[in-house]
Amino acid sequence: MRISLQLVVQDDGGAPATVTEIAQFARDGLDVGSLGLHLEEAKSLLGRLQRTMVTAQVAEAVARTSVCPTCGAQLACKGHHHLVFRSAFGRLSIDSPRLYPCRQCQGDAPSFNPVANCLPERVSPELQYLEVKFAALMSYGLTVNVLQEVLPLDHVLAASSIRRQVTKVGRRLEAEQATDVRQQAEVEASVRSPEIPEPSPVRAVGIDGGFLRRAGHRRRQDGWFEVIVGKSLRDQDGGHSFAYVHKLERRPADRMWNFLLREGVQPCQPVTFLSDGGDTVRFAQLGFGDRGEYVLDWFHIAMRVQNLEQMIKSRPAHCDGPTNAALIKDLHGAKWHLWHGCPYPALRRLESLGWDLDAEASPEEAKLLGKLEEFIVYLDNNRHFIVNYGDRYRHGEPIASGFVESAVNQVVSKRFVKRQQMAWRPRHAHNLLQIRTAVLNTQLRSYVERWYPSIALEEGHRLAA
Repeated sequence: MRISLQLVVQDDGGAPATVTEIAQFARDGLDVGSLGLHLEEAKSLLGRLQRTMVTAQVAEAVARTSVCPTCGAQLACKGHHHLVFRSAFGRLSIDSPRLYPCRQCQGDAPSFNPVANCLPERVSPELQYLEVKFAALMSYGLTVNVLQEVLPLDHVLAASSIRRQVTKVGRRLEAEQATDVRQQAEVEASVRSPEIPEPSPVRAVGIDGGFLRRAGHRRRQDGWFEVIVGKSLRDQDGGHSFAYVHKLERRPADRMWNFLLREGVQPCQPVTFLSDGGDTVRFAQLGFGDRGEYVLDWFHIAMRVQNLEQMIKSRPAHCDGPTNAALIKDLHGAKWHLWHGCPYPALRRLESLGWDLDAEASPEEAKLLGKLEEFIVYLDNNRHFIVNYGDRYRHGEPIASGFVESAVNQVVSKRFVKRQQMAWRPRHAHNLLQIRTAVLNTQLRSYVERWYPSIALEEGHRLAA
């Protein structure tokens, strides 16, 4: 059996259609190895089809622009050169003539290149999309291997090229988000907010942090920088994430505003922010502005209380002072005050518990006293974020940020820490974080289609059934 594939090109000028043979296949018999197209055949077919289509499109565009739009005279050609264009289906060398303008209609206007004017970028949007999407999910080396395995690229794809595309697209995402904030601010300034806002579609936004190893440092403990990760908690569907390098973000309020707008939250709708109360995270969320209620995660409070209780139980029984049971009772009393949103009575009980301990009695008691003092400082720093957890729990409101703990693992650890043991520069990590969150939120394709509207699959572009 012989199978031939032909491409028929029919232009809009009414000229006869051109038929080009794309590929020929031969098959003998039927088995699992010969059924249908092979991968290499499909890649070769796509590459030839791409070259033929591009040649026809360029020829039509050059023919259309080679005529003076005013008088219809044929424009003179100054010269030819080749333009290299990288697409998802191969590297193309396109004939690009330079034309003189019509001397009678346009005078001494400079010559122009119609193909270069139509193609200001030399990489197709879909190849950019594939490169940065896979780079957000796996290492640059694996991205190169995967793309070369499944696409007819017919040229060497380097990891440095992927890295440059990540930088370019990451910066463009940043600029796009800043534009959205400015446009929404103009809209909100002209619209009057309702006196009683409707319930927010987002129940809470969790904030947490993670650390990445900085490039250029010899000692591991010296070169680290922190990444802030946030995730929304919704009733209807799974929440979305955002992330950024803490030291590079100068306008965290605008970033949070843009994130909430994408989640469907209006400025008049309050939002609950949950965090573990760490120093960097606490300062980061204060930069978000007055957008709602800030709540200290109850899980981290309960875990610290549980650790203190275990340390009290391991305290030697012959130590002077109160018994272990009395200390545990005081600790539970402080926890009860915290559960009901009363940080000051809880701090007083914890301080009195510390007075009953003697750091010189035993190493265990000294360690217990150190952890207790650390817990007191932690609560004192976050006392304004301690709420009535019991009331929130009874009304079904979130009191723990476990959902954002998984977001840190999903956004940061799986790409930056666990499997790819490499060091990062803060700016490049920041750009890659923008792409990774857009991929995980299934929003990257919509951004690319907004930048390049012609790649959206419309009715006229669909394949025939």
